[in-house]
Amino acid sequence: MKTVNLNQIATETRNPNTLDLDKLSPRQIAKKINDEDFNAARAVKAANKEIAAIMLLAAGAYAHKHKIIFIGAGTSGRLGILEAVECVPTFGTKPSQIIGLIAGGKKAVFRSQEGAEDDEKQGAKEILKAAEKDDLVIGLTASGRTPYVMGALQAARKLGARTALISCNPNAVCADAGVHAALPTGPEALCGSTRMKAGTATKMALNAITTGAMTLCGKTYGNLMIDVQPTNKKLVARAVRLICTVAQTDEKTARRLLSASGKNVKTAIVMHRKKVRAPKAKKMLQAKNGFLTKVLDA
Repeated sequence: MKTVNLNQIATETRNPNTLDLDKLSPRQIAKKINDEDFNAARAVKAANKEIAAIMLLAAGAYAHKHKIIFIGAGTSGRLGILEAVECVPTFGTKPSQIIGLIAGGKKAVFRSQEGAEDDEKQGAKEILKAAEKDDLVIGLTASGRTPYVMGALQAARKLGARTALISCNPNAVCADAGVHAALPTGPEALCGSTRMKAGTATKMALNAITTGAMTLCGKTYGNLMIDVQPTNKKLVARAVRLICTVAQTDEKTARRLLSASGKNVKTAIVMHRKKVRAPKAKKMLQAKNGFLTKVLDA
């Protein structure tokens, strides 16, 4: 891989607004960092077109039962894992369909693995093991040049998978990424510490991509988390509230419906609104590809 001068990457340069960071009071430090954080949201806004394009790719992959794979190193890799893990309780996805990979493996989630991000061949190897044709591989790298991620994207493209890149470097060039969402976050408050603005902006972009893709796949009703998995007391309570709200019923009835539906919120709502039993409600949802709105409006 071609050697890159990190001094030419904005996230690695010194921020003129925080040159006096070590001379400030706690209140002043907090304000300086917060001032910079506002740039994360602006950076995501600047890349909304590309974020929407990746969202569509993700929705298409999921709808056709292909995998969505986030891959990165360090903070970026951890953010990808976080996004993949959170999709399971939030949208009822299978852990095997939305995946997060990080340079250095699982141990790198908790402790930095020095040198792992520089292993281009390992990135390719892990993608060839995890991905198949028509899957979506999304590379995550603040600098837009991490060898591990670049190797993965190149291997994914050759495999016939769809590819995308989320970086914080508008000048990054990646011929192996079908879409590049460049988030221009600029220099960090602490020079080079991309766990800060760059990490925040990357998380925001990932939030938009997964939430949008799942919405396009029928996993929301309005702005309600209708495919939530009631796996703990808090989520059971949320499921009950959802049934009460959409089915327009009381809590006692909602709990009974939730139990009778096999703990499936959409099935429970259809049962009540359409006056049918669980098997029929499930068939009605399947006929509309899981879109609750289409079933209720029919």
